[in-house]
Amino acid sequence: MLYLILAAVIWGSSFPVITYALRDVSPFLFLVLRFALAFAILLPRYRKPGRIKTLFKPELILISIPNSLAFILQYKAQELTTASKTALFINSSPVFVAIFSSLFLGQRFAVRQLAAMVVALSGVAVTSTRLDFSSIASINIGDLLCLGVGISWAFFIIYSKGLVKKYGAYNVSQALYFWAAVATLPLLWFEDMQFAWAAVPALVYLVVFTTILAFYLFLKGTRSVTPLSTSIVILIEIVVAFLIAHFALGESFSGVESIGVAMVLIGVVMVLRK
Repeated sequence: MLYLILAAVIWGSSFPVITYALRDVSPFLFLVLRFALAFAILLPRYRKPGRIKTLFKPELILISIPNSLAFILQYKAQELTTASKTALFINSSPVFVAIFSSLFLGQRFAVRQLAAMVVALSGVAVTSTRLDFSSIASINIGDLLCLGVGISWAFFIIYSKGLVKKYGAYNVSQALYFWAAVATLPLLWFEDMQFAWAAVPALVYLVVFTTILAFYLFLKGTRSVTPLSTSIVILIEIVVAFLIAHFALGESFSGVESIGVAMVLIGVVMVLRK
């Protein structure tokens, strides 16, 4: 569980860095660079003959699809909808994890797990809407894309656990980096590409910490935690993002948002308790 908490904390720190980086780098070029560089940095570990073939295992290609799709849809969705609806719909993944795990794997959940999911997601809703639910009353294509991100993440969380046990966190993470870069590369044709060297420090941080380190910790953590608990613990990233925005960036947030953040933490603690 500690691995998942650390991964969530690191991912939570990525939001302001990504916002800064996207001022100087176009979104899809940023994604290609992020994952291609992460793959390249760890490539020397593939020096053993035949090890590179692991990337082309059908199972690893298939699990890379929802991961790649989630990132691509998220960057496109953010252009088409509000920040509050983006946060709410993307972080709906625990609901889909519960549904898909029950439908496809026949998994049953303890009352405590389901209660934790309700509390944590209610906190997400309170934090993102500030109880102004009129802000999410209408649904547009951007909202549907955000739901697509939540669904994609749910599939990824569910099926990555078994593959990590079979191939190891390192091999799975390398496959994710490689295929995410490959999947995003054709989209550069449709993008007005821009790149400024001022974004390099942010890009380095995102590659080393929020990609290589965080993905490795996340995948290691999934080995001993159920998919539903995994999806709930990862919501810690929302709490971290808000705390960074408040204490490091000087952004204020209301008492209602504070209550929402506290609810997310309560949901996570409910999952952590044995």
